[in-house]
Amino acid sequence: MLDHVQKQLQRIVFGVNISITSRRVFEKRLLEGKLTRDENPTSHFCVYFSAFDPKSQKVFIGFHKKSRLWLFNGGHMDKGETPMEAIKREMGEEWGMTLPVPKPSLLTLTKIEKPQIQICQWHYDIWYFVAASQASFHPKKELLAKEFSEIGWKSIDEAGRLARDPSTLIALRTIV
Repeated sequence: MLDHVQKQLQRIVFGVNISITSRRVFEKRLLEGKLTRDENPTSHFCVYFSAFDPKSQKVFIGFHKKSRLWLFNGGHMDKGETPMEAIKREMGEEWGMTLPVPKPSLLTLTKIEKPQIQICQWHYDIWYFVAASQASFHPKKELLAKEFSEIGWKSIDEAGRLARDPSTLIALRTIV
């Protein structure tokens, strides 16, 4: 029997437009259980959230210190935490604020290529594109500085030139 977190994740997996192959991969992982980093350090679910200004067509992205990649904000789900709870917690931790969260728009599977830095091998990513105005979006820089050495608003093209992570590149194509 699925617990409440698995049920919410299952609704997301079947609610996002993805290929049948991808859906099967996510569904298989859901049925395995132990969905968080606390329960399974090598294979777990994560949430990503991208502040996106529809008017300027820019995204808020940063250079992540640990991964050495240009990434959007996000993080691992904690044990017993739903994706919505995780995204609100992560927004608070990384931005010092929360914004209205839309339905998830994308699912990606990320192979972690730096085992010497972290034990993670696979991230099952849930993506949320959060509408925000550049003029009124003021995350706390001291919080962002804990994980990012550089942050800022970039055009989608510029972010695409900076990003190397395949899932981030897919997200950039999905935003517009």
